[in-house]
Amino acid sequence: MRLINANTLRFEEFFEKPLPPYLVLSHTWGEDEVTFRDMQQPHLHLGKSGYAKITQTCRLARSKAIDYVWIDTCCIDKTSSAELTESINSMFQWYQRAVVCVVHLADMESGVDFGTGVRFSRWITRGWTLQELIAPKRVEFYDSKWKLCGQKPRDSDVLSAATKIPEDLLLGNHRSSEYSVAQRLSWASSRTTTRVEDEAYCLFGILEVNMPLIYGEGKMAFRRLQEELIKRSNDITIFAWQPTREEVQEGHCGVLAASPQAFALCEHVCVWRPSTSHNPQFVLTNRGIQLQDIFFHRMPLKNDQPAGANESLKREYVFMVGFLSRGSGAYLGIQLRKIGESLFLRKSRPLKMISGTENKSLLKTDIATCHFVTDTRPLDNDTLLAFRKRCTEVSIPEWSMKHTIPSGYWDDQDMIQFHLPTYLVGAFLLEGDVGGKRTRFTVLYRREGEDQVRIYILETAKHTAATAYIFRRRAPGDMLHWEDLGLDHPQVLEASNQTQVVIDRRQFTVTAGLPSKALDFFGRTKIGRSLQLEVVENRPKGDPGAKGRELVPYGQGRTNRRHRSTDESFPRIANTSLPRSRPGFQSIPS
Repeated sequence: MRLINANTLRFEEFFEKPLPPYLVLSHTWGEDEVTFRDMQQPHLHLGKSGYAKITQTCRLARSKAIDYVWIDTCCIDKTSSAELTESINSMFQWYQRAVVCVVHLADMESGVDFGTGVRFSRWITRGWTLQELIAPKRVEFYDSKWKLCGQKPRDSDVLSAATKIPEDLLLGNHRSSEYSVAQRLSWASSRTTTRVEDEAYCLFGILEVNMPLIYGEGKMAFRRLQEELIKRSNDITIFAWQPTREEVQEGHCGVLAASPQAFALCEHVCVWRPSTSHNPQFVLTNRGIQLQDIFFHRMPLKNDQPAGANESLKREYVFMVGFLSRGSGAYLGIQLRKIGESLFLRKSRPLKMISGTENKSLLKTDIATCHFVTDTRPLDNDTLLAFRKRCTEVSIPEWSMKHTIPSGYWDDQDMIQFHLPTYLVGAFLLEGDVGGKRTRFTVLYRREGEDQVRIYILETAKHTAATAYIFRRRAPGDMLHWEDLGLDHPQVLEASNQTQVVIDRRQFTVTAGLPSKALDFFGRTKIGRSLQLEVVENRPKGDPGAKGRELVPYGQGRTNRRHRSTDESFPRIANTSLPRSRPGFQSIPS
């Protein structure tokens, strides 16, 4: 560390030796500051206006019996990138170790009330001065004439009101690390820096982060800062920011903020942990941020458009990122859009506020592993639509979805399953009314090439072991393959797209189909498939006691509409039996 001797005004460097007591100066830079190179050549710095700050700072140090001072303008050789990096990464500790920090408010006239003067000073708007206020235990404020006008901790209430920094922190009762990431970033949200990279670099000490400097990277610096935080902490309030106007117009965004300004409303956002065991793990990957052992809330989807027949079944994903420590104490969540296998994109909407009562009543979905997209630049609508190519819709109002595999491919908002590889089993556990009784069925489909599928339907009550095997909880990435299903439960592959059900001596045929359908996503149309179920009650034809009675749909060959759950385009079934040599649905071309 390089210090100025307050008596000789010459540099002295300290490496291994213990640091002597020193005073630090906090100020806003002007156009005529004295640099490290200037201090080594007296004929250069004596005529600069910034030299007066150095002499005044040394005078104050001598009056306090302190022999050394540190001033950022001249004690750092900024022509050395290595020294600059070391200094910026160490600066919070340097201010913290100082005996006293002297703040020079160059634009505050003598006699002005301290609260008013500091609130409207340029010093309070600068990014670097944030840590210079928080780090030192003792801070003295001087006006433009170098007259004492305020102190920390004595005037901590005034400083807290002007900066939105908690008074307990300024009094020294708490450390900055005891506040959430969102709260700490909110303190910097109204501050500016000359260089855009310094929006991130000036926060190293407050966030307890160290990383190399890359001037020229622009806004990537703040993104790197967030990525470094994710490596060190599982504080989920790092996602609790408000989208910008440009991001709102775009409709979606990544889960990392573009700048500290996005955290302007996070002054009272605290870490939300519903239990001590719920500590999500963050890992930065090439797919985005990977989170493990988390859960989403599933909320009814609210659209501005009139609700269609299936809208009430749709849900949107909300991930809780914190709660408000004041006011209603509401929980805060970000709304997400699923765009691929366990891959989520943030909707560019304000944080969603959820009351404690509402939070308890919401549906929750446990997710072992998922990814949040961090960079949306390559994601235009064409790219997003590609994820929905040849997807399968399951949205039948009279039937409720109880389970689906693979769960990572299922989207609750659009009620679709993304396109599956041919080796993976796609299955849905559905419950609906058959003959006045709630009955469950397992519907499986197998892709045979790009445009053909085979369907199987099982009554769950008759195939409990197979159903339990199909929908059992598996480790992340461990999905059910058709080869394994055929080995462990070969009877499933002997089923067809029809099954017979007897309810109170009445016989029904339940048929599953996957016809092609035009599906709308992001204002565009994509051809996929839509699962349809048809329930037909079968009545005996002719003499009820005759042998080998023929079963036909109730009502002279017409479908019993009371049990029908699909549109009129679904094919009617005239005979309920299928030859055993034709298991499953026949190949259906798109």
